[in-house]
Amino acid sequence: MKKINTFSKKINLSLIATLILVVASVNLFNCSKENSDKIPVTTNSEKALEYFNEGIALAQKLRGQEAVYYYLKAIAEDKDFAMAYLQLAMVQTTPKLAFKYFNKAKALSKKVSEGEQLTILAIEAKFNNDREKENDYYLELIEKFPNDEMVHNTYGNFLYFLPKYKSAIKHLKKAIAINPELSQPYNMLGYTYRQLGDYDEAEKYFKQYINLIQNDPNPYDSYAELLLKKGEFEESIKYYRRALEIQPKFIASIIGISTNLTLLNRHEDACEELERIESLSDDPGELKRMHYAKAVANIDIGNFERAFEELRENISISKSIDDNLALGQDLINLGTLNLMSGNYENALKYYEKSIEYFERSDMSQDLKYYVRRQLFVNASYVAYLRNDIITLNMYKEKYETSAKKTMNLNELRNVHALAGLAYLLEENYVDAIFELKQADQENTVLLYFIGTAYEELGDYKKSQKIYKSVAHFNSLNDMNYAFIRKTALAKLDDL
Repeated sequence: MKKINTFSKKINLSLIATLILVVASVNLFNCSKENSDKIPVTTNSEKALEYFNEGIALAQKLRGQEAVYYYLKAIAEDKDFAMAYLQLAMVQTTPKLAFKYFNKAKALSKKVSEGEQLTILAIEAKFNNDREKENDYYLELIEKFPNDEMVHNTYGNFLYFLPKYKSAIKHLKKAIAINPELSQPYNMLGYTYRQLGDYDEAEKYFKQYINLIQNDPNPYDSYAELLLKKGEFEESIKYYRRALEIQPKFIASIIGISTNLTLLNRHEDACEELERIESLSDDPGELKRMHYAKAVANIDIGNFERAFEELRENISISKSIDDNLALGQDLINLGTLNLMSGNYENALKYYEKSIEYFERSDMSQDLKYYVRRQLFVNASYVAYLRNDIITLNMYKEKYETSAKKTMNLNELRNVHALAGLAYLLEENYVDAIFELKQADQENTVLLYFIGTAYEELGDYKKSQKIYKSVAHFNSLNDMNYAFIRKTALAKLDDL
């Protein structure tokens, strides 16, 4: 189970999506208050600690919605239980509640131990998309708690998403060396080796993960995602079904099945599979995941009208729960879909409108500044597709000036992406390739642009290789990939 990318280099509320879906798997907290080698947990109630431990055990297995009950029970026993509030934030499916509970944990941070304070600061940096500060806090935690397996596991997860895969492997293996029974590092080692293209090593760790916790759904879900990536769609579906046999409400596996069905060009079957979510859950966040996934399936087949209907359903849900942050994200998704369908004026309107809702939300001022900067990125994509080099360069320069001050790796990748787009419009294909290769290599649209640059240079062997990698990228529930997949396949037929 992992993250989502989108066409525009939008705010990483794929940051929030990733936070909600992944951070639950990187809990820092050990439940022994006496062991100085581990980060302590501060609570005045043994009963609260007992409930907290049960929540942690579930969250570590990516069963966050089941963990909610135990975190709430822990808070009922100890209303000042900062770490329970923090963990409750991590398993929310909507941004509004995630920020609500995080802010409560932050308000209580002066009452907890130094290790817990550093943990809260690290998560705050994650919320603010400040990777440099987040890294510093994790390094401080490792220095103070070098024998805490969860600290190494957390830092390994953090490094994975930078992405610094070899460093991530080092810390994930350190976590296993300290505690071979800890399941999470096996999962992330599988994903890390997958990203390095070492599918055999990835399979080894995913199967060890399965063997370690055979009666939990996520190990089967993770291995199914490896099979999806390898293009073994029918076999992948079997493992997703196995996860659902264990936990029928494991929504990630339903979405995984729908992705496989989409890539098998069984789009109606994919949507029918997703519609089962409505009978399994009334959680707003999970219903929104269903509509987003249905939009992805329809984008893949070129049915933009139905995709728009699904994304508008998400706007209705966000309004019903009065979640401004979610509404901002929904509007960005609509802007991106307009961009994909060629309605550039509407795309800009939705991107600009999204800022209003982000400004009304409870997220930090630092993250609001980050969101505003991403408007320059989205407007640059619009300018690129309009072949408007003057406007593109104007937004590119504005973004570069502000983004370089942050030294945020995601933003630096955006800078390279925009430079690459500008070089493409100027027909400077060599420099375009140089810049785009330093942008987000998980963004299949940008990879496709690299292919077009090689094609323009007459290097058909390299362009064909790029188009093939894009066509068979096999991303999980990804708007970018749904948009570009069949275009890349058509290119392969033409060359």
